[in-house]
Order: sequence, then C-alpha cells, then structure tokens
Amino acid sequence: MKSNLRALVYTALMTAFVFITTSIIKIPIPFTDGYIHAGDMCIFIAGILLGPLYGGFAAGVGSAMADFLGGYGQWVLPTLIIKTIMGMMIGYFAKSDKNVKPFIVIAMMIWVSSLLTFLYTIWNTSIDSLAAQVEDLGTIDQALQIVGQLKTQLLVVSIGIPLLIILLTYLKKRYQVTMNQLVSMVIAGIWMVLGYYIASSIMYGSFIAPIFSIPWNIVQFGVGAILAFMVVAALEKAKITHESIFK
Repeated sequence: MKSNLRALVYTALMTAFVFITTSIIKIPIPFTDGYIHAGDMCIFIAGILLGPLYGGFAAGVGSAMADFLGGYGQWVLPTLIIKTIMGMMIGYFAKSDKNVKPFIVIAMMIWVSSLLTFLYTIWNTSIDSLAAQVEDLGTIDQALQIVGQLKTQLLVVSIGIPLLIILLTYLKKRYQVTMNQLVSMVIAGIWMVLGYYIASSIMYGSFIAPIFSIPWNIVQFGVGAILAFMVVAALEKAKITHESIFK
C-alpha cells in the first residue's frame, strides 16, 4: 500500500514537473506552429524513476496539459500519444533485463534512412513549391536562403546524433548512468522527432514544412538527455531511485 501511494505521489510530482518545464520556456520553431522546451529532461527522468506505465502517464499528461493550457489545443492529442509512448519507451528500456544494444543499432538505422529521405525530399523540391507550402516565405530569395539553412541543419544533425551518443557515453561513465538508460533516451528521442514529423505531416497535409522542426527537436532531446543524466545521478546519490519508490 505504501509503495502504491509513494508511486502515485512521485507520478503526480513528475507530471507537474513535465508540465512546468514544458510551459516555462518556449522557443518557437521557425516556419511551424511548434516550439522547443525543457520538458524532455523531466520526461527522461520520469521514465527512469517510474517505469513504463507511471512514466508514460507523467510524460503524456504533463506534456498534453502544457499544450492545452498554452494555446496549442490542436496538438493535445498528438502530444498525448507521442509523449506517452516516449515515456513508456524510456521506462521499458531503462529497466529491461535484455541486451538493449541491438535496439540502438536498429534505431540508428531508422534514423539514418529517415534523414536520407528528408534530405532527398528537400533537394528534389522546387523553390516555388516550398514557398507555396510555407506561409512565412514571402519571396523566392527568402525560400532559397531558408532551404540552404535547412540543408545545412540536416547535415549537421546527421553528424550530431552519433556525436551526441559519444558524448552521452562519456557522461554515462562520469555520472554512473547505465547503458540501458542511455539507450532508452536515444531511442525515445528519435521516436519523438519522427513522431512529431509524422503528426505534423498528417495535420497539415504536407511532408515538406514539418522538416523545419526536425533539427530543433533533436537539439531539444539532446540537451534534455544531457541534463537528465546529471539529475538522475544526483537523485541516485540522494537514494531516490526506481527501486526506492517501488520497494
């Protein structure tokens, strides 16, 4: 009984933390109606501390509440689905007894193939077509400039993901974070990026404009993962772990 009550209290706290960190700092993503935030840090922590069910609830409900109360009502349902699955992925892989290394190889293969598809799409889309699909592009010169920036950003993040994994591996040793926790963050982060791209494409009937959000979402989950490493290590020193919550 005490274990269930403790789990519910921590779930309520993490739901609130996800909501607050998603709501406090919002940086709009150019040429989309989305934004980046610090909420992924708390989603990573919630999944690791609470496991797939409670962690998924905190991630999904906290993020959806932030969209609903922040004036992004059209994103409530997609966010609830994407972030709930994200939290569940973290909780599952972080506590899995299986060898999770093959999963990160699969995730990277999906990411590389997706990235190549995005680059191919941008390179083979005419400037006129792009300008017509993105409302903020008023002239052909603006379209040319933005397409050039987007191509650079996509190439940077294609290199940035492996570098992020290397950095997280270094931090894993320094902060005593497990390999499972590292893998769970990378897999869940890739899911989040692709999930929002798919949701945006369905909502707006365009597979072009949502590409603008991809580099920013990668920055969001990368920074969130690094901060989560530090917080999880501090919580473990304070004896706040998944085992202590559910004992």
